[in-house]
Amino acid sequence: MAPEPGRIRLRGVSRTFRILHERNLTLKETMLRRRRTAATELWAVRDIDLDVAPGEALGVIGQNGSGKSTLLKLLAGILPPHGGTIEIGGTVASMLELGAGFHPDFTGRENVYMNASIHNLSEREVDERFDDIVAFAELEDFIDMPVRTYSSGMQMRLAFAIASHVNPDVLLLDEVLAVGDEAFQRRCFGRIFDFRRRGGTLVFVSHDPASVERVCDRAILLVGGEMAAEGDTQDVLAVYHRLLAGGEGPEPDATAEGSREWGTREVSIASVRLLGPEGPTSNFLSGGRLTIEMDLTPTRRLGTPICGIAIHTVDGTPIYATNTLMDSFAIDEIAGPTRVTFTIDPLHLHEGRFAVSVAVTSDDVSEVYHWLDRWLEFSVFQRTTGTGPVDLGGRWSMTAEGAAAQAPQSLSSS
Repeated sequence: MAPEPGRIRLRGVSRTFRILHERNLTLKETMLRRRRTAATELWAVRDIDLDVAPGEALGVIGQNGSGKSTLLKLLAGILPPHGGTIEIGGTVASMLELGAGFHPDFTGRENVYMNASIHNLSEREVDERFDDIVAFAELEDFIDMPVRTYSSGMQMRLAFAIASHVNPDVLLLDEVLAVGDEAFQRRCFGRIFDFRRRGGTLVFVSHDPASVERVCDRAILLVGGEMAAEGDTQDVLAVYHRLLAGGEGPEPDATAEGSREWGTREVSIASVRLLGPEGPTSNFLSGGRLTIEMDLTPTRRLGTPICGIAIHTVDGTPIYATNTLMDSFAIDEIAGPTRVTFTIDPLHLHEGRFAVSVAVTSDDVSEVYHWLDRWLEFSVFQRTTGTGPVDLGGRWSMTAEGAAAQAPQSLSSS
């Protein structure tokens, strides 16, 4: 029985590649050697069990060579698995490699029709969507030129426009925002969120943690082709950050629980507190004062460490981050227990729930001494008008023709 549209189910999926250590350049050389060329088998993906529910967005993260792109090619049907089974319900659209699926000598128009037909769209359906595809890609003046004349950004815009307008049940995206400018990235995110609101299933590969956190409900971490962590996006990203900081990967099938801290501990963050005007609290008023207080304990005398803070919404959207280096606040050395504070006054956050990360690193940020990720949460209650995560404190004014201007009125006055 086929799975319902949008559902993905993998059981024991593996894929190997044969790596040749030497190659015969000519037929004559092959005949003279009369021996087999040495080769080894490389596990690109190994024993992956995975379930993705309809309408869910799954992030796939990992270092280069970890198997991310191979996994997406297996899901897209471009590569067959050498072991295990893959079941996907409904239609699948993918954007896996820049220029993949385009014929370089065909025009953009011809490639739109060719790619859309691969996704089982009729010519009439492509006619109905063609103008929207071209407008989204911003290629009105170039659509009848050969794709080989397109820049990488133009190819990426066209590929994403096609993939996102065929209305699939499952959308596979691999580093889709890597070569796009900021304006196009915003449109891509808008299109991705529209796709999700319609109930589409998304599998998203990116090296940008903020993008994965912004788009995905859940994530998996691949290490050496094996699934090393699976769970909440923030938790899995914390495992990934610890992997990058420490240089050693987690054991396969490790859980992400308790992984929100990492580092060498040459300086430990012994405690972190949030303080308001009246003392320790987790509730703040917009426009008030918030202080983040860190107690540091070094194992030895250390010169010029850097302390940093970051604030996110609880769903992962970055709000603000800074550190002592960026703010030209020099810490000459830490020789014993030390308290470092960062005060925000006034607090321009609006109504919402937020998370704080804190860290202490070496002076060149190459070594993480201690990182506490999403360590504390706090709530902000608004006392002014407006919506959104930030209170910008804007002012309205009005001038009637032939009359004196009305005095500006502040929106942030208490």
